[in-house]
Amino acid sequence: MRPFTPAHAAVLRAVHRFGTTVEAARQLNLTQSAISKIIARSEASLGVEVFERREGRLSLRLEASALMVALDAVDQEWRALRNAAARLRAGQEMPLRIASTPSIGHGIIARALRRLTDEYPQARVELIMGDAPTELSRGTADIGLMFSPRVTDDIALTPLAGGSIIALVREDDPLAGQGTVNLHQLKTRRMICFDREKSPLGWLIAQAYEREGLDYAPFITVPYSISAAHLLAEPGDVTLIDSLLTQAQRFDGLAQLSLQPEIPTTICLMTVRSRPLSQLAARFVEIVRQG
Repeated sequence: MRPFTPAHAAVLRAVHRFGTTVEAARQLNLTQSAISKIIARSEASLGVEVFERREGRLSLRLEASALMVALDAVDQEWRALRNAAARLRAGQEMPLRIASTPSIGHGIIARALRRLTDEYPQARVELIMGDAPTELSRGTADIGLMFSPRVTDDIALTPLAGGSIIALVREDDPLAGQGTVNLHQLKTRRMICFDREKSPLGWLIAQAYEREGLDYAPFITVPYSISAAHLLAEPGDVTLIDSLLTQAQRFDGLAQLSLQPEIPTTICLMTVRSRPLSQLAARFVEIVRQG
């Protein structure tokens, strides 16, 4: 004997509402024969007779009234289940929370989100501009993207793309026409750059300075490359930023210089090993890895 299902309940409710198998079949896009068979199977499965035929119509038996009330409740719960599943499939139930920096957000993340929202047009996404490892550890982010991060053992790293540190100066700066500059040429300049302790890029740059026997002492420290670029206003100022930012955004009035020795950077994808990804987050990771 086949078990009674929510689909069978929908048929019984339609027959009760419309009174005939013909109209119930039309409303449910089934044949009259299929409706009749489902009624018979449902009554056999439930062990009770639900309808009686009166003058060409099917009427609910008095003793089955409580059963129909229960079927209404089943239908409401089934609709709620289907709606919840649909929200999950669409990425509406919980937002995808991504922690990153503006330069990565303007480039890799923006491109990946365009593809993701094509597939999940109703998906909710929250971009968090903060320290990605900290946001992941706190549980306030699902995914992190960051340059060369220092992380705990519970965070998995996947290298995605490589870049380098470049210098920005004003277009009227004597260095602007050189194309390449070395760190010794910058030692007397006012530097707008990252804090060595708070920023992975700052740490990389500080290490490069020390290898050249130079002190790394920025005049102004900033959290993000875009902040450094916008603060570059005075003649003689210089900033060192990641090359990814200039690929995503133009800075009128500024000249870009390659740096010697080269300071390579790596963008890493971060996920928490002990926390499974949602369907939406897993798809975003796939897109990012595909490039």
